[in-house]
Amino acid sequence: MPRIDRVRTADADKPLAVPPIDAELEWQALRLQKIVHKKFEVWAISRIVHALDDPEIEWVTQQAVPAREAEKLALLDLYFPQFRLAVEIDELQHVDQVAQDRLRERRVIDIANVEFWRWKMQDIRTLDDARERIDELVVDIRERKRAQIKKGTFVPFRFGRTSDPAEWIVRGGVGVQEDARFRRHIDVARLFGKDLVMHRSGMLRVSPTVQVWFPKLYPNKEWHNALLDDGRRIVQRLAVDVTVGVDPAPLPVGTGTGEKRLVFAHYRDEFGRIYYRFVGAFEHTGQDGHSADFRRIGERITVDGAGGFEIVRP
Repeated sequence: MPRIDRVRTADADKPLAVPPIDAELEWQALRLQKIVHKKFEVWAISRIVHALDDPEIEWVTQQAVPAREAEKLALLDLYFPQFRLAVEIDELQHVDQVAQDRLRERRVIDIANVEFWRWKMQDIRTLDDARERIDELVVDIRERKRAQIKKGTFVPFRFGRTSDPAEWIVRGGVGVQEDARFRRHIDVARLFGKDLVMHRSGMLRVSPTVQVWFPKLYPNKEWHNALLDDGRRIVQRLAVDVTVGVDPAPLPVGTGTGEKRLVFAHYRDEFGRIYYRFVGAFEHTGQDGHSADFRRIGERITVDGAGGFEIVRP
């Protein structure tokens, strides 16, 4: 047998480079991982997603939506933003919670204008039952997509689209009902033609009478802000530290009554990452001590990416 000489190279002991996992694949896997502790829920949702097998349809697990009670959120098991359709999986141990579930469903529908499709595990007895129920939903979702395409209103999902300011500049603006999620202040600033390296202030002036505002619309160390009246009103309050024994300084409100704020509120996504979402154009209508009141005057703004913008009033 001929001799084979093996030549070692300087890189022979180095591990082979492993290409990184595709970002969208990891993103989808993380969404399913969030529900892995619920056996029927993870089975049903996985089957729905894989049966659809449509990269143009966006799906979200454990989607947070505003609840009627101020400063509270409700979680939807599976949500399709393009169709405002929520899928709720009632596990067997939830049979005694029907009344509470119906109350929560009405609350979410009232606030978020969401339609519900409910999966009741107590009504499922065989695998064929489960398949048939899911197939009905998949057919319904595909029909919703076809209907939107026919109307010219369907916007295909593209991974990363919701956080890319260039996408919304091309669309000509952003509205309350659209799922725009900007990761940083500077991404929002790009909508208004501002190319910033960093921005940490809660305000960004875009005209003499209009500012972009990045509030936390829930209690925190410095502020006790709240989004009220089905999103039509914001109350801005300074947090009072009762241990100090003195009131804080009067609340600053910029140019005073009549000032307009384009509000991109601070949220966290299902993985705990911060993003900023447009909740409307608001006008300052009054102030009392350490509390300021803002009323919504528009649900959409147009932008051109070069500094031009307009509040679309109802």
